[in-house]
Formats: sequence, structure tokens, C-alpha cells
Amino acid sequence: MTPSALAELAEATVELAELADREAWRFIRWTPPQDAFHRLRARRKLFRAGNQAIGKTWAGLKEVIWRCEGRHPHYHTRPPPIEAWVVCTSWSQSVAIMKKFHALCPEDQIDHKASSNFSVRSGYGKDNPAVVFHNGSIVRFRTTNQGPTALQGSTVHVVHIDEPTDLEIYRELDRRLTRTGGPILITATPINRDCAWLRDLVEDGVIEEVHARLTVENATPMGSSRPLTTDEGVPMDAAWIAEQWRVTPSVYAPVVLDGEWEMRPEGVFFDVFDADRHVNGAMRLDPDRAPVWWCLGIDYAAAPREYGQTAILAQVQQLPDDKGRIREAILVQDEVVMAGVASNAQFAARVLEMLSRHNIQWRDLKHVYGDNPVASRWVKKSNFETMRALSRELGISQTALRPRILSAKEGRLSSGMVDAGCRYIYENLAEGRCLFHPRAALTIDAFGTWDYGREHPAKDRIDAVRYLLKPFIFPRGRGHRAVVRFG
Repeated sequence: MTPSALAELAEATVELAELADREAWRFIRWTPPQDAFHRLRARRKLFRAGNQAIGKTWAGLKEVIWRCEGRHPHYHTRPPPIEAWVVCTSWSQSVAIMKKFHALCPEDQIDHKASSNFSVRSGYGKDNPAVVFHNGSIVRFRTTNQGPTALQGSTVHVVHIDEPTDLEIYRELDRRLTRTGGPILITATPINRDCAWLRDLVEDGVIEEVHARLTVENATPMGSSRPLTTDEGVPMDAAWIAEQWRVTPSVYAPVVLDGEWEMRPEGVFFDVFDADRHVNGAMRLDPDRAPVWWCLGIDYAAAPREYGQTAILAQVQQLPDDKGRIREAILVQDEVVMAGVASNAQFAARVLEMLSRHNIQWRDLKHVYGDNPVASRWVKKSNFETMRALSRELGISQTALRPRILSAKEGRLSSGMVDAGCRYIYENLAEGRCLFHPRAALTIDAFGTWDYGREHPAKDRIDAVRYLLKPFIFPRGRGHRAVVRFG
């Protein structure tokens, strides 16, 4: 093949990949679980599977589109026009869903003048986002942050709930379908919320389900000999699945990989932690390769817990891995661990002493994240009180203190944020990207003993590490996790 022919082939390949990203619906071949969900005729049906693997959300959204078009491939549906709701928990989740919907929906079916404008950054926007079809059907994207009352008063024909919600939300959405008799479609991994009510409805036969475990067969499109791939082009074959089990905490793995109903908290949570492998006093991060940031996380306690008041100091460096993805190298360097009854002044003094041991000052920190305020009869702990104590120790005004201590729990905190942080740390431990200096002895002990229990004495130290890593766990503008691509 001539160089010019190769160049033309490369250009055509790029154009085809871009078209597949923009109009995924042209290229999709459904996996067996997706096809089973589409063929399920139940009025209330659930697609239960793990995260980012089998394509449950894509299957649910495509069913919404078919019903709006009035031409479902497997059975008769209500003639258009209809109104459908796609319901998510949060705005950020809704934007991700809007992008998938946009890729799945044929452009020639949409009345672009009547629909909300689409952008890659914000989906269809926040102001009552909606997609209007030429036949009059309309899809509205709703969130449940404001509770069930915000969903009252409408009659709709189809509801798609993506990821678990609360029973009250489900009941309210189900009521929106009472007059039309339309279906309620749920696509979910049973994590981050109490899903006992959903399990009960499934076991009682109120909701019918397709449950898909993470297997090569379930990840292989029908008629294809090759499984799905990640964005990096890695096939979701047996080796890839084995790697997912290796780097996923054993307590989460049955749920996030196989979509099982329950986690299995048995023994130590960070079971990949090995002091011989992860504790290294000689390790150094090379600033010539990329900037090395000092980061601090603080967990407060007012109760007289022996190790309740904690500050963990770490260095973090971002480097590309062998596939070009940006990953963090984390070196936990030091700790301040005090009883919960320690005063703010005592704690501030110890934190500044710790920084001095490393020849850095407060202003050298890239960021500091702290816990929510706590109080007892004798003492109040908070980011504000700690900054005030630090300012006094440094002899400066509190307004001059930089960086500020930011809230690690800003916005609506869910158990999902805790889970995401723990999974992030677990993966970095499994890959050898998180190490500890021996001087952080109590933090090392925490990683070797914590059993995921909320009352475990090591939890405060684990939380402080999560807090200092918050901007890397929840980065803005880039993602850490591979997203499955159909094809």
C-alpha cells in the first residue's frame, strides 16, 4: 500500500471513529443482556448489572427513544406523541446521561428548533432540558435532588430511572404513569443507596428484571466474536475482567462488577495493602518529571477518641501511565494524630511542626481539605476554628492565611462519595502508586486494620487521606475511569 493510500485510510479511520462517537446508534450491536432487557414486556422492569461494563444505561435510553419514535423492534407501543422522563440523581449524572442520549438519538428525528440546545459540556442545559421529536414526542431530563414533591403534578407515558433512587421517588414516578399505563424502566447498580425496597419489589414480582454479571459472554455483542472495548481500546475479555476483580475492593466487587444486591464486608477492607510493599522510607518523587504537590487532609473529633484528631500530609504527582492516561503517584509522608479532646491551638501547633520537619510552610501546600464541624460540651472543631488557631500560631490575620481549609464535604455528601474515594485509594494501592513513609506509623496501621466499619478506630485516619486526595478522586475536566464504548 502506498504512503498516500495509508494516509487516506488513516484519515477515513479517524472520521469513522468520530462518527461512532457522535452517532453511536448507527453502529450498536446489543449484548445478550441488553437484548433481553429490550425484549422484556413487563410494565415495570429493571436492568441490574455492574458499573461501566454491560451498558445498562445505553439499553434503557435506547428503549426510551424507540418508544418516542413509536417503533419498538420487539412489540407494539403507544403511538406518538408521548412524553418520557429520564430521571437521574444529580445534575452531573444527568449531563453524562444527556451525552449518551444525544449519541443514541437519530438527528433526523429531532425538532432542533423546539429542543434545548445541546453542548458537550452541559448536555441540554439546566433550564428544563428537553428533546422534542418531529412527531411531537418529548423527552425531559429530571433530577431527584429536590425530593418527590418536585416530581408531582405531571402525567407521562414512559419513565427511565438511571441508578438507584429512594422508595419515595420511585412511588411518585410510578404515580405519574397511572393514567397512561406506561412503563417504568430502571437501570441500576445496587450501590450508594439503600436498595432493599427495590430488591423486595423484584422478589415480590412487582418489578421484573434482567440481571447481568460481568462475563465475557455478557460483554460480547450478539453476532460478534469480540467483546466490547474500553475507550483505550482494551477488550473486555477474561484477562480484563480478572484485572477488574484484582483492583476492586473485595467488599465492593460483587456489587460494582456483578451487580449483586449486597456488599460483603469481611475482614480488612484494604486487603491489597502490604507493609513490605507499600511502606518505603527511601521513596522520592522526582520534580523534574512533573510538579510535586504537598497536600493536607484533616479529620476532626470532639469526642475523647484516642486517635480522633488527625492531619495527614502527602505528596502527589501526576504522571502518564504506559497508555498515556494521567495517574497520581501518592506518597504519604507524615501525620499528626491526637486525642479528640486536644485543643485547636494544640492541634495547629502540631500541624505546623509537621510541616517544619519537611522544610515547608503552610503557604507551600497545594490544598487543604477538612471535615465537617464537630462539637462537644467543652470544645468545637471546624475548618474555621483550625484556621483561626493556625493564624495565631503564624502571627498573621486569618484572612491572610493561604491556602484556606476547604470543606471535603461541600455540597450534598452521599455514601457514594465515600465509596468512590475508597475505591480510588484501593486501585492505587493495587497498582503500587500509593506508598507510605515509615514515620506515618498510625496511618500505616489504619490501612492494615480498617474493616470498613463506621465506628472502627482507624476510620478518622482513612478519612483524612481521602480528604487530601479529593481533587484527584473527583477531578474536573478529566476522568479516571475507562468508559465502555460499543462496537
